[in-house]
Amino acid sequence: MKKIFILIVTLCTCLSCNEDFLEENPRSVLNPAGFYVEEAGLIAGVNAAYANLRGLYGEQEAPFRLSILGTDLFTYGKAELGLPFDYYNPDLNAFADEVEFIWTTCYKMINISNSVIKSAGEVEMDQQRKTQLISEAKFIRALSYFWLVQQFGDVPLRLDPTVGATREATRAPQSEVYQIIIEDLNYAGSHLESNYSQWGRIRKGAAKHLLSKVYLTLEEWDTAADLAIEVIEDPTYQLLDNFSDIFHHENQINSEIIFSVQYENDPTNSGNGNRTHLFFTNSYSDIPGMKRVLQWGRPWTRYAPTSFLMNLYDEEKDERTDIWRKFETYYYNDESSLPEGKNLGDPVDPIWENTIEFHPALIKYWDPTRPNPNEARGNKDFIVFRLGETYLIAAEALMMAGNTGDAVRYFNEIRKRAARPGENLEITAGELDVDMILDERARELAGEMHRWFDLVRTDKALERIQNYSANGQGIETRHLLRPIPQIEIDRLAEPIEQNPGY
Repeated sequence: MKKIFILIVTLCTCLSCNEDFLEENPRSVLNPAGFYVEEAGLIAGVNAAYANLRGLYGEQEAPFRLSILGTDLFTYGKAELGLPFDYYNPDLNAFADEVEFIWTTCYKMINISNSVIKSAGEVEMDQQRKTQLISEAKFIRALSYFWLVQQFGDVPLRLDPTVGATREATRAPQSEVYQIIIEDLNYAGSHLESNYSQWGRIRKGAAKHLLSKVYLTLEEWDTAADLAIEVIEDPTYQLLDNFSDIFHHENQINSEIIFSVQYENDPTNSGNGNRTHLFFTNSYSDIPGMKRVLQWGRPWTRYAPTSFLMNLYDEEKDERTDIWRKFETYYYNDESSLPEGKNLGDPVDPIWENTIEFHPALIKYWDPTRPNPNEARGNKDFIVFRLGETYLIAAEALMMAGNTGDAVRYFNEIRKRAARPGENLEITAGELDVDMILDERARELAGEMHRWFDLVRTDKALERIQNYSANGQGIETRHLLRPIPQIEIDRLAEPIEQNPGY
């Protein structure tokens, strides 16, 4: 069936480039037809695609609302933002800014990637270098389409660059979109190197990891498992011994990271910065006797863990609880507003425990490199893929293929790393099932923008959200796809079919 939509794309590239292209800043709006005609322009285009990944990973709140909010793991914080995606109420509709943001951001990256891929054949440069740039562009295009197809279902499939506005397009079936995703990732996986001297480049392992997730989503279990195991067996990657070390601000280059979006302490080169450190704080400074300090973060209070998530952890046995800042770690620090009878350094009064002001704060994204507690721009890289998830992909795929014996081995590697000294968290093959996988992904990957996709992929979204979310009992089958942004529909000369139920 023919569909119509409008896609307005702003192509961001940079004015100049050098060998350290990940440090380049895309600033201007240029016509790809007249820009990608030489090596410098091609490098600038790839650099622009990298830079635009920050829109999905770290700079903005919208991607978190469409990936973790309203699931069994997270609800809104005291700021009470994103409520339609927590309650699944009528305001979750085609006018929601969040769906427009994801749509526009992904298609912007797709158009930049298309321009690079299309123009590369006409650029005279070292062939190996050119192939690497094409591979990176194809990876980013595949990642963008993977976001779109999981959120919206059938989406327009653009493989050529678009200049300006277009009034017609066809929403391609999901199967066709997935085919392009697979082709792009196979190309990238075949041509990228296992490692590069410059940290932050897309590597072969990133393409294979993402491809394993794609095949997992398509229920092609054997292929998903094989790809995940290839990444696990790549000597480039190793699980860190200490879970908390993965996220430490002084350890942003480590063997567990497969791909991370780069940030730096330079406003001209990192835009708004990585603001994720703001999103999972509680509102501790709202009570008498407390003021903001760098060590506890700036309270934006966007996302709070559900009781279901926190009850999944065994604090006495599981070291992953150390990545949460608990109530008992706070103390009075503001002499000017101390409650009567309290002194500086006293523990916070127990009456505040289990209130919204002191929900457990996820500190995976904590960034003490900021100059003061009110600074919103963060400098930490955003981890997109890491080896801990790869092990769980292998376990899930093998289990679904009926090979629980091998599946539990990969599963237990994550459990062994999580266990406190002297504790045993390993399970038997007979205990492994989809719910066990989802529970483990919750403990291991909390807040890492996977949960919505996990629940939909495993056909557990309705069950888990209705039973375990804080407010999502109104979720319906129609919510498993997001609405096509109304702004795209309104710009059309002919009607477009909205996703069912919106």
